[in-house]
Order: sequence, then C-alpha cells, then structure tokens
Amino acid sequence: MSSPLAPTGPIFGRAAEVDDLAALLGDRGKSSVTLLGGDAGVGKTRLVAEVAQRCRDLGGRVLLGHCLDLGDSAGPYLPLSEMLRRLRQEEPERYADAAAGLAGLRPGGTTNPTEVFDAVASFLEQLAGDGPQLVVVEDVHWADRATRELLTYLFTRGLPDGVHLLATYRADDLHRRHPLRPQLAEWSRLPTVRRTGLQPLPPAAAEELVRHLRPQLGDVQTAAIVDRAGGNPFFTEELVAASGETVGAAGLPAELADLLLVRVDSLGDDVRQVLRAASVAGRSVRHTTLAQLAGIDAPRLETALRAALDGQVLVTTDDECYAFRHALQSEALYDDLLPGERVRLHSKLADLWADRDEPAAAAAVALHAERAGRVELAIEASVRAGEVAMGTAAPSNAVPHFERALSLASQHPELAGAVPVDLPQRTAEALLRSGDPHRAASLMRDALHEHSGPLPERAELVRLLASALLFTDLPQLPIAAFDEAVTWVDDPEHAAVHAALLALKGRTLMSEERYAEATVVVDDALTIARQGDSAAVVIDLMTTRAKLDGLTGDYTGAVAGLEANRQKARAHHDVQGELRALHQLAGLQSRAGQHQAAYDTYALATRRADEGHASGDTHALSSRTFGAVLAAKRGDWAVANALLELDFPVSPMFEAGFDVVRMQLALMRGDTATARAAFPAVRAVWTQDMFLLVNAGPAMVEVFGAEGDPAAAVRMYDETLATARDVWKLHVFDAQLHLTAVLLQVLADVVRANPGARSQWQPAADAGLAVLEGVVADRGTDQVLGLESRAWLARARAELLRFAWAGVGAPDGALIDQFRSAAALFDECGFPYDRAACEIQLARALFAAGDRAQARDVASRVADTGRALGAPQVIAAARVEVSGPRSAADGALTGREAEVLRLVAEGRTNGQIAAELFISPKTASVHVSNILAKLGAATRTEAADLARQQGLLG
Repeated sequence: MSSPLAPTGPIFGRAAEVDDLAALLGDRGKSSVTLLGGDAGVGKTRLVAEVAQRCRDLGGRVLLGHCLDLGDSAGPYLPLSEMLRRLRQEEPERYADAAAGLAGLRPGGTTNPTEVFDAVASFLEQLAGDGPQLVVVEDVHWADRATRELLTYLFTRGLPDGVHLLATYRADDLHRRHPLRPQLAEWSRLPTVRRTGLQPLPPAAAEELVRHLRPQLGDVQTAAIVDRAGGNPFFTEELVAASGETVGAAGLPAELADLLLVRVDSLGDDVRQVLRAASVAGRSVRHTTLAQLAGIDAPRLETALRAALDGQVLVTTDDECYAFRHALQSEALYDDLLPGERVRLHSKLADLWADRDEPAAAAAVALHAERAGRVELAIEASVRAGEVAMGTAAPSNAVPHFERALSLASQHPELAGAVPVDLPQRTAEALLRSGDPHRAASLMRDALHEHSGPLPERAELVRLLASALLFTDLPQLPIAAFDEAVTWVDDPEHAAVHAALLALKGRTLMSEERYAEATVVVDDALTIARQGDSAAVVIDLMTTRAKLDGLTGDYTGAVAGLEANRQKARAHHDVQGELRALHQLAGLQSRAGQHQAAYDTYALATRRADEGHASGDTHALSSRTFGAVLAAKRGDWAVANALLELDFPVSPMFEAGFDVVRMQLALMRGDTATARAAFPAVRAVWTQDMFLLVNAGPAMVEVFGAEGDPAAAVRMYDETLATARDVWKLHVFDAQLHLTAVLLQVLADVVRANPGARSQWQPAADAGLAVLEGVVADRGTDQVLGLESRAWLARARAELLRFAWAGVGAPDGALIDQFRSAAALFDECGFPYDRAACEIQLARALFAAGDRAQARDVASRVADTGRALGAPQVIAAARVEVSGPRSAADGALTGREAEVLRLVAEGRTNGQIAAELFISPKTASVHVSNILAKLGAATRTEAADLARQQGLLG
C-alpha cells in the first residue's frame, strides 16, 4: 500500500531518533505507542516519514491519519476516517471484512463510541502478523474529543503485537487550558506509552541542512542562518529559500513573518504591547526593564505576561528573565514596529542601561543609543565598553566596540572630538592581543597615512604596524623605516618606545637571517630599555637574544636563556612575554627535531595562556595551532581535536589554521570529504600565511589522489609551488619535500594500478625529482635539513623508486631499503601515522620480493598502529599483506556499495559519484571507505584492481 509519508531528501541530525523508533518496528513480538512532541517546524513529520520508510523497507504497512484545525466543527474520528478512505481505495477486497465494523463512521452512521472502539481494536488485530504495522496520527493537538477518547481506549487496552502507533503534537500549541494537556499527562502514566520531545537541531546538523539546500553559501552566511533559525528545520529552509544571493539579510521572508505573528495577534492588545517592547530589549529581558518599557501598570503587565507564557511565545530563563521561545519571533515583532516606536524604545533602553553599574552596561548603552540615533552617546559608550573589555582581559570583546566608535566617528566628522586621539592605537593593541595581526596592520597603515600629529605619536604607530607585521607572512617594514622612526623618539622621555622600535628592528633583521646585525641592534636596545626601566621590553629583547643564540648554533644556551626569560616574565606577571618565550622555545625545539619537547612546550604555553586569561593572544593561538599539528602527527588525535575546540571566536587566519589541522586529521582517518569541505576557506586566505599553503597544499594533493583524480593532484601541486613563488618569491624551501613526497605517492599508486600509464605521468615525476634535487642542492647536504624534512626526503625518494617499479616483478632492493629508512626517520620523529604509511609500502615490497614472513611482520605492526590510532584505512591496508587480498565474500558489498565500486573503477571522484547517485559527497566518501575496508584495499585504484580480479564489476 502506498503512503504520502515518503522521505523527500536526506534527513539531518535525527539519526538517533530514527534508529530508536525504527528499532521498535523490528520486533514483531511487541507493540508500541509513542507520543512525539515538538514545536511547529522542528521536523516531526520529516522524522515520521523516515521511520515510515524504514517500516516499508521491512515489508510493513503505514497507515496515516491527520487531525485538522477545524475548531468545534471538527467531525469525529477524522484521522481514522482518512485511514479507512485510503484502505478502501487501495485494498478494498482484503480489508472489506475488517472495515465493515467501522461502517458507522460513514455519513449517517449510527455506531456508538464503544462499538467504534471495539471495531478499531479488531481491525488492528487483523492487521497484526502481516509485517510491522505503523499507525501514524498527526497533529493530535487538533484532535477532536472522540479521537482523544479512542486513543485513550487503545493505549489502555494495548495494541496487538506488531502494531506500532505514533502520535505527533505541537508542544508550543499546548497553552495552560489546552484540552490535550491533561490528556498527555494521563497517557504518559500508562506503562505502554512512551513520550518523547523532538529538540531543535544541534548547530552542526543545522549547518549540514543549510549546505545541502544551498551548497554555494559561505561560512558567514551559513552561520547567520543557523543562528537565526535556532535549530528549527522549517525556519532554516524558509530562510535559505528566501535568501537568494543576499543570505543573512536583516529582514524575514514575508510569509514566515506572517506565520510567526499569527500567534501574537490572537493574544490581545496588552500582550502585543509587552512583546513589542521585549523584542527591542533582545532575546531576553528582565521584569523590571520590561515594566519600564511597556508603559502599562503592574496588574495589566502581569496578566499580559501570563498570557504570553501560556501562549508559548515567552519562556522564563534560569536568571529570572523572559525570553522568546523562538528567536525569529522576536525578529518578526521587531520588524513589525513603527519607526518612531522603535527609536523611542531604544532611546528609553539606553537611558535605563546608563543608570546601571554593571560590566555589560556600556555595551548595552552603545547598542541602543546607536539604534535610537543618539550617535555621540553611542560613540562614548562604545569606547567605554572597549575599555571595560580590555580591563577584564577580554581584548577580543574590546575590538568590535573600538571599531564601532571609529566607524561612527568617520560617518559623523562633527563628533570627532568624542573619540580619544589614541583610539586607533588602542584598537590595534586589542587586535594584536586577540590574535588578529592582519587587521591590526591594516588599521595602522591607514592611521599612518592619515596621521599629521606629533612625531612621537607617529613612532608609536610605526611600532604597532611593525609588531603586527611580524606576526604575519606579509612584507615587513624596511629597515630604513625603523631608523627613521627611532629619530623621532631619541630622547629619555620616550625611551620605552625607542627601545621597542629597536627590538622590532632586531626581530625583523632576524627574520631576514641577518643574525649578526640583529645581535648588535638587540644589544643596543637592551641598554636603552634598562635605562628606561621597561621590564616588558627588556624581557622581549632577552627572548630575541636567546633565539638568536639558537639560530647561530648555541642551542643549549638558547634553551637556557628562553627558560630564564619565561620565569622572569612570569615573575613580572607579563603573560605576553611568557607566551612569546615559550613559543620561541618550542620553535627551536621543533627545528632541532626535539618534537616531544616542542609538543610539551606548546602544551605548557596553551595552559599558561588559559590560566592567564590570554587564550586569544597571538602567541597563545599560534602555540595551540602548532601544538595541534604535533598532536596529530604524534597520534594524539583526541588532544588535537580538543585544542581546536574553543569557546570564543578567532580571526579568519587562525580559523583557517585550525581548518588545516582538521584537514590533516580527517585524512589520517580516511575521511577525504571532510578534508575537501574545509579547503575552500583555507584557500581563500592562504596567500597571507605560508603555514596555510604548505600544509593545505599537500593535504589536497592527497585528497585528489585518494579520490582517483591524479590530474587534479598534479594541478594542486603546481598551484602550491606557483603560489609560494609568486607571493613569497620562494623557489626553494624545505616544505617542498613533504609536498613532493605526497605527489609522488599519488603517481606511484596510479602506475601500480595501471603500469601502462607510467609514460603519461613521467613528466610530473621528473618535475618532482627536480624539486627534490633543488632543495638538497640549496642546503648542500641532507644532514643540514631538520629531522622531519629528512624523513620526507627519504619518503619522496622511496616513492620515486616505487613509481619506477610500478608493482611489476620483484622490486629493487634499494626500494625496500629506502622505505625502511623513511619509516625509521618518522619513527625517530615520533610520528606513527607517517611511519605506518611507509611501512605499508615496505610490506608490499617485501611481499613482492618473496620475503612474506617479514612482510607479514611489518604489516602486523602497521595493523597495530592503525588500531591504536583508530585509522580503519591503515588497518585495511595492513590486512592485505597479512592475509592477502580479500574477496567480496569476506564482507559482502551492499547494492549501493556495488554501484559506488563500479563508478570508482571508472575513475569517478566522490563528487561525481554523489551527483550520479543523488547522494551527498560525504555519503559517497563513507561508501568508498567501507568498500576499501571490505576489499582490504588501501587506495581506490587498488580497490578497482581487486574488483576486476574478483569479477565484481560484471
């Protein structure tokens, strides 16, 4: 029997609920009753449709009936009548006898309620035993009394085995006097009845829904819709549908706004007045504030609030405020205000907040004053709010307040006097301390361009600009700029700025590898800083001096100096100084191949930043990023994930850095879809930070290789090298070794699956070899490279040999030795995943060379590593060498997996597979991963090869 309850697309964020309800259908020896509540639009019907499909998949039947909002004129048993009508139309003969007892439901019928109840029970008993039977009654909040009584009878009497009744209702319609409310309480006490509430979608699932509906949306637009919809799928879909090309616009779709206002319009004049006032206050408001805003006396206010609460428009919060049940309800009411009414209420709120002595008061005054058109008050309050944030160690919170004051002043030149002269400098300091040096640099460039004041002020702007640039990969200030700025502050009064400028000059020289000149400048700056009694500048200079020692060969002295500076900074409560010392120490340790020590130092820096309320500091965020990179490489994936999860926003550059690490973690788990999804945001800014380029480039080369698209992998390789050359003028750099090793791995995989393709990819392999030779020639010898770079060089050379071998005949002994050497170097680094990747190829080469015992020993070690890491694709690759290629019988492919395998063998990418099979790219990626595991293949090309051997492709 057909049913209108059929899924129309993928469902998001409801897997647990679907599985829970579907599990009931699988037990034919039991029955069940589930009451499913949730707000309008939260997805009850969509969830029921998914469960209904599961029922049909089990060979069962779905009976659907709706209750209708017809008020007192509703006929009795409407949902039952709907079920019968469909049954008579579609299976008249089979159910003629069973339905005969319900003849009284026809127009003019005279059956009494008891007879109806018994007939329905008999009817359900006849359905039982013929596969699972799902009876769905939708919108029980509109049920007539007779239908409610019928349900009470069925719930109390119990349903036949194999029959499952699912009733839905709108929780937000159940006001205090709603007739279903006491009925639900009565039903819930019955042991056979389950009552569950469908909650809003979690943010991640809501984001998946938005991206499914409109994949081209950017992160900012997507986040705006997710936030506004509050986890309600209907609201989400409406906002996306109305967004067009301007997603996140202030207004609501007219149809959605009308729908949200319908409930309010029925509540009375006083209630509407109170709710309009509440919408201006924001998502929540105190009782006292609302009393002053609404303009009605206390008894009327309390009556109106009671009606708003009963009508499920407002709810009370834990802090004894009132909040809108749906955030979009507040938006709809706010948009419906008259312009003059809106200004009046905002102005009143600004005055109310101005009288409060609270940390949030200044920010609230700024917001409401600006919306009321009181610009001067808004500027003053914004500056004050920024000062409060800086005083409470919250520079990231200070930034938007300072920037808003600057923006308002630029729009109203007549009010420029309301802005402190040094506000641009304060803003830049806040940006630097909150991990956004790129915007700080941009702000200081503009400030310098417009500056016409005293030269010492200009020197301070240069200092801030240079400080910001040192945290970026943007072009640094020329040395001549420092020399000029120093002349503006060459007097005892400005000794601190003088020393700070010299300190920055020394760091700039150090970044240009002009170590001898840098040492002289730093020593001169130390003399000036000590005379000026500037402890923070002295600590900063001593940190630079220690770092110079390390770069010029005195590693032991550098480590001791940096540790001493860290302790000195801590004694002076200089959190920024301590974090810089730790960051520089970790960098030296990593450069020296001391990855465990570097990992521990980055972890200490992160902990100290948290303890010092400086988690958003640039050095803290950088330590967190590099710590996560090392955690990922070391196999501490849970630690890496934890480091990337913050409860505060970071700048786009640092978020992109986090995304790069997420890409690497996803690839280590075999999840190319997640890595691919993270890449666009990284690519958008990777010309501003070399770290992004040299880590995202190899990751995407690996993604394209895993998806069977070597041509795209070569294009990504070329683009990465070209970007480094064009942006940073770098033709030779150590990170090329990692990038080239990954490309050569992709090419070797291709020719292993198809040896005849070697000539096609030989030019790309030759280009990779030229890059390797260029790096070694530039350094003079392999041993000058750091430990990790040597490991990647060994891996790249091994992949070149594998490309030449291509799996035909016995491998050269040099190939085995080279992979063994690469594995040993990665093992010395403490990077188990990269070691395992080398050992997979080592095991294959040993197996092909006839040394099967040793091959299986190596493969067993790889499998152990895969299990320890939680990397299924590593385990699957190892299994091939332990027991030989698997057959389809070892883990039978599903029908969908067989379809995906056919497309993989045709060379389709995950995106192309998704488009052809009408599934999401992530689902396609999951199918591919399952296929690799079942066939025991490490790559797509190997899976296709095994499939052909086993005759799986028809």
